[in-house]
Amino acid sequence: MSMGLSSPNMDTARRLEAILLVGLVFLACAANGASRRHLFEVGAPRRSLTDTTNRKVFDVTAFGAKPEAGDSKGRKMRELPGGGDIDAPLPQLPVAGGGDSGSDDGNDDGSNPDADNDTGMAFIKTWVAACRGEYKGPAKVLIPKGTFLAGPVVFQGPCTSSKEPIVLEIQGEVKATTDLSDYSSPEWISFENIDGLIVTGDGVINGQGEKTWNGAGCHSDDCPHSPSNIKFQKVKNALIEGITSLNSKYFHYHITDSSNVTMDNVHITAPGDSPNTDGCHISNSDNVKVINSIIGTGDDCVSVGQGARQVTINNVTCGPGHGISVGSLGKYKDEQPVVGVTVTNCTLSNTTNGARIKTWAGPNRGEARGIIFDNLVLDHVKAPIVIDQHYGEKKSGGDNKNAKDPNSGKQSLYKLSDIHFRNIKGTSSHNVAVSLSCSATNPCDGVELNNIDIALGGAGTAKKTDVASECYNAKVTTKGTMNPAAPACQ
Repeated sequence: MSMGLSSPNMDTARRLEAILLVGLVFLACAANGASRRHLFEVGAPRRSLTDTTNRKVFDVTAFGAKPEAGDSKGRKMRELPGGGDIDAPLPQLPVAGGGDSGSDDGNDDGSNPDADNDTGMAFIKTWVAACRGEYKGPAKVLIPKGTFLAGPVVFQGPCTSSKEPIVLEIQGEVKATTDLSDYSSPEWISFENIDGLIVTGDGVINGQGEKTWNGAGCHSDDCPHSPSNIKFQKVKNALIEGITSLNSKYFHYHITDSSNVTMDNVHITAPGDSPNTDGCHISNSDNVKVINSIIGTGDDCVSVGQGARQVTINNVTCGPGHGISVGSLGKYKDEQPVVGVTVTNCTLSNTTNGARIKTWAGPNRGEARGIIFDNLVLDHVKAPIVIDQHYGEKKSGGDNKNAKDPNSGKQSLYKLSDIHFRNIKGTSSHNVAVSLSCSATNPCDGVELNNIDIALGGAGTAKKTDVASECYNAKVTTKGTMNPAAPACQ
């Protein structure tokens, strides 16, 4: 064999070495973008999600947050957490408080009498040190046991401290100020532009909405919209677990322009008559999960708005409230489609609605498709299965004044298709258990009713003996048990 030629074994070895080198280069390039996302995908190891202890702790009390008198001041730190640079630019934040509320009864109404937001600013300074200060490594912001009063707070990214998700652990109670003039935008606590986030703990986020729901709580001539408790905007790869959200002034959680967000084992609560206190509103986001949670509010337990894609709602206990809803849709122009909503294994008790899809009658076009409600248990639900494409007409006294004839008056241009109601059982407190009221202009396509078994039960039903159903402008197929029997659509 000539010395200038290589053996077949040597050629094979070189090829394998080249392939391995190319593979390593590819993996190195891909790792940066995937380093956060893989932690949140189904089936991925959850060490980094559940074990938040192996991180440098940034305690808000070390940055000036003060609990209310008599509360624990939290952990004592030997040094300033992170020893970091907290002079980095802070998010723009309105100054909370507008002076004395005018109350002379000596009770704290939740406003900030010092006309500042020291606690909120301490939260932000802590976050900046942990997220993009001098310290480099996995970090956790800690709100320790105790009660903290705060106005608007913005936790803003991107974070540069680590490729690991940043953690906010809430052990105590955080209470919102109740002067609505504190809030120049409709959120109290907001997370923005973050890739990799864990919000965890057994603490409470208390919006103190009971002090503003009746129109009180505004001490200026130009009060903004009531704020949501927590808003996630442009957030990717996030887990929210264990937190209790109490008495929000408006939505409890608002997830928008975000992706790969999971809410697991959260508790959301407000009285059944509290206005617009949706448990979680999802819009313009994809791959959002609300699972293993208890939600009772004065509005929808979960509402899915325009632009939502691949939403999963599983093992949620709902009540009181307005049920689990897709919509309302079609109120505004140029809404993005809703695609892929799956609601499974949920229990709804004493709610006004069960599984509901609602669109406004009017000129705005859009579409929602691929919606599944499966394996729901209902207990005294007023309207168990609802498609309402005349939403707002009956309440506003519009053209459609005859509730018995949805084909009259304004019609929705929203297109609903590929909709499935499967394995739904329980009791209805109203005799119309299934109401499919679609648009005469744009009828519903591909509606499935499969194994529906709903009996009459609940207060006010003693004189009624059976349940009924109604259907307008829908192409419906039925399978399995059907109680009530599905009517021919008009």
